[in-house]
Amino acid sequence: MPTLTKLDPSTWDRLPPFEGTINGDEQVLLIAATGGAKSTLAASMTLGVASLVAIDEKAALKLPRSRTIELPQYRDGEGKPSAEFTHALGVGLRWRDDRRGTEYNRVIVRPHVLDIDDFDAHDAIFRAVYQRRHTIVWIDEITATGATAQRVQPWLRAITARGRTRGLGLWTCSQAPFGITPPILRRNAHYLILGPLDPDDTKDINRPGVAITTELPRNRGRFILYHAGERDPYRLYIPIPEALRGWSPP
Repeated sequence: MPTLTKLDPSTWDRLPPFEGTINGDEQVLLIAATGGAKSTLAASMTLGVASLVAIDEKAALKLPRSRTIELPQYRDGEGKPSAEFTHALGVGLRWRDDRRGTEYNRVIVRPHVLDIDDFDAHDAIFRAVYQRRHTIVWIDEITATGATAQRVQPWLRAITARGRTRGLGLWTCSQAPFGITPPILRRNAHYLILGPLDPDDTKDINRPGVAITTELPRNRGRFILYHAGERDPYRLYIPIPEALRGWSPP
């Protein structure tokens, strides 16, 4: 494959297509600007996953064959973790018997509106996912969890560092610049997927051909993908599955 270090930004069509398979215990970091269709891509690529926990900070995510749990506020009146939160989280992530087609192990978790950006509330969610095992975790916006480039929840660190031994995959999405994403997530990602980006947001991404993202149209489902251990990118395009026709991304 020829090197793409000095590619003209208009060469997305000439990139080799990604034809591999992302395994259920691998980690994906997906970054695109607002309107870059990252949630649509994540929903499309995890549509067939039997065990999924999607953390939905915007309370707007809807997925086929999934159930939604609305968490109560994490802290009680004294500022301590509430029993209601712990109970709702435990029941919500409990494995269900779906043989009759009435219950599914695809779960959308909606944190309480007052827990957006709450570091400890999300640490509790990540702990519950770690204990659940054999699941793909989809974080729809990492910056809304309280994790930063300087500070990461211990249980999120456990998922990204040891999740593979527990059958855990991790899909982390963000519309924030690459440099704001926690470094451990960048280091451990088996795949880096980039959608349309503003030129200023590519400055921290030292990858060949990254300028292509500044020319990608928004809401068209075009991405570039880097596979760990390989230098040059692939083009990625996933048509919206029939099951997601007409859906509204969060």
